[in-house]
Amino acid sequence: MRESMGQDEYGSFDPDDLPNLNAIGPAMGSGNDFEKYAVAVIIVFGALIIGGLMAASMTFGHRNGFLFALGGATSAWISGNALLLDRPRIYALFVGIAALMLIASTITLVT
Repeated sequence: MRESMGQDEYGSFDPDDLPNLNAIGPAMGSGNDFEKYAVAVIIVFGALIIGGLMAASMTFGHRNGFLFALGGATSAWISGNALLLDRPRIYALFVGIAALMLIASTITLVT
């Protein structure tokens, strides 16, 4: 695997190369490394939020909140598949559905 300029195999940067990193920009080297990390952060925190809503709804006995969170998780999962299949409109639709269902889950949990 090709490594980015100034980066070792673990993704660490040499402190001496820091001034050069800003001059390089995303056009040089592999610009997808940051996108991979961003997607990983989105997935992890999205899973924590959805799982937290499900757990909170189960703890407080709100069946509707749990079902909304489950629907939001399913919609987010389908949107991930749509992204892999390069269907941006379907992806946006299911992300919107997931967001609405998770907002509904939060509202049922709070009220």
